[in-house]
Amino acid sequence: MLKKIFLDVKRRILPRIFVPLIEPLVVRLFHKLWYYDVEASKKNTFLGYVVLQSPFDLYLYQELIYREKPAFVLQTGVSGGGSLIYFASLLDLIGAPPSAIVVGVDIIVTDATKSLSHPRIRMIENSSTDPEIIKKIKALLPARNGLVILDSDHSKQHVSAELELYPQFVGIGSYLVVEDTNINGHPVNPGFGPGPHEAVEDFLRDHPEFVRDDAFWKRVKISHHLRGWLRRTRA
Repeated sequence: MLKKIFLDVKRRILPRIFVPLIEPLVVRLFHKLWYYDVEASKKNTFLGYVVLQSPFDLYLYQELIYREKPAFVLQTGVSGGGSLIYFASLLDLIGAPPSAIVVGVDIIVTDATKSLSHPRIRMIENSSTDPEIIKKIKALLPARNGLVILDSDHSKQHVSAELELYPQFVGIGSYLVVEDTNINGHPVNPGFGPGPHEAVEDFLRDHPEFVRDDAFWKRVKISHHLRGWLRRTRA
C-alpha cells in the first residue's frame, strides 16, 4: 500500500511541483551553455556554408516556411550564407514556385556567400537601411506577403531603423523575425547594451498590428530569437 502511494506521488505529484520550478533554470543554463560554446554555436554549416543559427531556430523556420508558404524570404545580415541556402532549399522542398526567392542584404557579402549559385537566391551588398536598397528590394520581390528576418547590426538604433522600414514587406498572417533578441542579458551577453530585444519592445508599443507569437517558439523551449517572432495580424 505504501509503495503504491509512493509511486503515485512520484508519478503524478512530483512533476507538478518540481518541473515548473526546475525547468526555467535548466532552459536558461542550456541556452547559455550552447551560446558560449564556440564548437556548438559558431562552426555549424548547411551544405558547406556557415550557418550561425541554433538547431532549435532552424527547426522553427522549417515549420514556419512549410506552414505559411511565403512568397519570398528576405533576410538582412547573411554572414556565411548558410541560412540563405537553407531557406532556398526549404522553398524547393515545399514545391514553391520559381518566383519564391530568397533575398539577402548585408553591408559586406563574403566571397563564400557570393559563391552561392542557387537560382532562388538574390544578394544585395549595402546597408539594410539605405533608402536606395529598399527600392531595389521592392523591385525584386514578387509580392508583399513574405517572411522577413532581421539579423544585421544588432544595436538598438539599427534594429529600430529596420523595424520602421521592413514591416511593409510583411503581409497579414506573415512573420517578421527579429533575431538575437537573447543578447544584452536575455539571457546571454549581458554587457552588449540595448539591442534587438529593446528595439522590439519599443516597436510593439507603437505597432499594434504586430503581436508576439511566443507560443510558437516556447514549444521547443529555446530560441535565440525569443520574443522576437512577430506575426502581423492586421494592416
